[in-house]
Amino acid sequence: MSRLHVLHIKAALERFYSGKINMQDYITRTVEERTNAFLSRSLAAYSISQAAKIDADMAAASIVDGANDGGIDGIYWDSTNHLLYLVQSKWISRGNGSPEQGDVQKFINGFRNLLDLRFERFNENINRRKTEIETAMSESGKVILILAYTGEEPIADPVRNDLNDLLAELNSPTPLADLKIYSQKELHDSVVGSVEGEPVNLDQVLLHNWNLISDPLLSFYGQIDAEAIAIWWKRYGTQLFESNLRKFKGSTDVNDAIIETLWDNPELFWYFNNGITVICRKIEKTLAGGADKSAGVFNCSDISIINGAQTVGCIGETFAANPEKVKQARVMIRLIDLGDSKGEFALEIARATNTQNRIGPRDFVSLDPEQQRLKMDLLLEGKEYVYKAGDLPLDPRNGFDITEATVALACANPDLRLAVDAKREISSMWDDIEAAPYKLLFNPGLSSTRLWRLVEIHRAVNLRLKEEQSNREGRERMIAVFGNLFVLHQVFKILPLERFDDPTFDFESIKAGSSDKAIEIFNKLIWAVNSQFPDSFLQPLFKNKTKCLQIETDLQETDQAQL
Repeated sequence: MSRLHVLHIKAALERFYSGKINMQDYITRTVEERTNAFLSRSLAAYSISQAAKIDADMAAASIVDGANDGGIDGIYWDSTNHLLYLVQSKWISRGNGSPEQGDVQKFINGFRNLLDLRFERFNENINRRKTEIETAMSESGKVILILAYTGEEPIADPVRNDLNDLLAELNSPTPLADLKIYSQKELHDSVVGSVEGEPVNLDQVLLHNWNLISDPLLSFYGQIDAEAIAIWWKRYGTQLFESNLRKFKGSTDVNDAIIETLWDNPELFWYFNNGITVICRKIEKTLAGGADKSAGVFNCSDISIINGAQTVGCIGETFAANPEKVKQARVMIRLIDLGDSKGEFALEIARATNTQNRIGPRDFVSLDPEQQRLKMDLLLEGKEYVYKAGDLPLDPRNGFDITEATVALACANPDLRLAVDAKREISSMWDDIEAAPYKLLFNPGLSSTRLWRLVEIHRAVNLRLKEEQSNREGRERMIAVFGNLFVLHQVFKILPLERFDDPTFDFESIKAGSSDKAIEIFNKLIWAVNSQFPDSFLQPLFKNKTKCLQIETDLQETDQAQL
């Protein structure tokens, strides 16, 4: 039935994208060539619309297919969630086969060139998106790679290996990229299947240790096996969150912590997680279990998960990688029967459950008396320092916050690995205020004078590197973006930090010279990176401790050889 499925997909693409895809470069081509190109481009647009949850007009505008496209057919930057979508599409009219290895390699190489900002290798369509692509790269956004094709066969092992190698490189040491593959089945299920647009019904929902509230709205609560949630995610995806204020956001500090708990302590997941809330048009308790509250089975009609989207998505992604871990976990769940009043009240529940404050690592920092000491000492010196979440310095010229302080202290530490940790995940520095690395940075030996001076050097170096970004192109520019904390660490290594506590020390001359030192180190860094890791992705490179230590060693050996 593959040919019939392709015809279904074709009809849907024509319905969604007729008149919306730019086909000016095919005006003089044959009808068959124009048709195939339109379908291929429409397939790319549709894939982005599904992955990014955008409308057909926005998806059509994302198409960059044409000569010198580097194997990239569509580009979309989601600035809200910091996600960059790249797609390669293959229209296979007969419905058999899968993408060739050469085509996928072209896509991979095009992606590499895009990461290095080598725009001279791309067509005008891609160059028109230069600003948003540079923004995506500079903001360390996550990349979603999409391979879409209308063949019914799975991608071949060599192609899969190439893609897995790419993901392994990108996602070490931290996740930076995801891969979505839309073959004929997924595409057909999406554009033709009855699931899209219809209510989501969950049958045979098993709750452990359940109870109910009958007034003012019938509601049930209890524990649910995480495996059941993973099955929902696999079947319905983001349709589960139709009334939620937020969809699944992918890799974030919070979501990474949820996944870590599932991997390391699944049996404790119930204790560490806030659970999920589900609103339903109707809930029916089945006869299974009777009045016994230890287990009950429920049928839920027209549901929407309005709180817990991140929990659901993390469970689904973890289950795909390690189902045995997820099978050990349970989750707290609330089922609320709204009846026919699933309107304004549903919105109020969604708003309330999604805006309650979360406690993060930074909140625990406020318990450390050293922070209050630093704040008071700095106030006496005419500086404002804020360390509680939500507070902002009134005047950046004389104020700073704990994030800026932490970065400066981490880079000033002799151990480069702290600077790498600050680049990779700043909140990890605050995980335990009674242990390292926090205590290595914030301790009774840290004076307010030293802290403010370290922040000033950090600002001076960062400002100079930002200026340098505008003067550089391609890979050199991205080294200035992603290697900024590495450069700052090397600058601190050659400054007389032992004198930064002395109020009478001539600090201003040291600060003035730090910018020039930063550029000297930056130029050496470019050489070292291109010599040792010419093909490495720069964003994960500067979050990799082993590689950063190797670069530091190379720089030291080069300096010693020049003496």
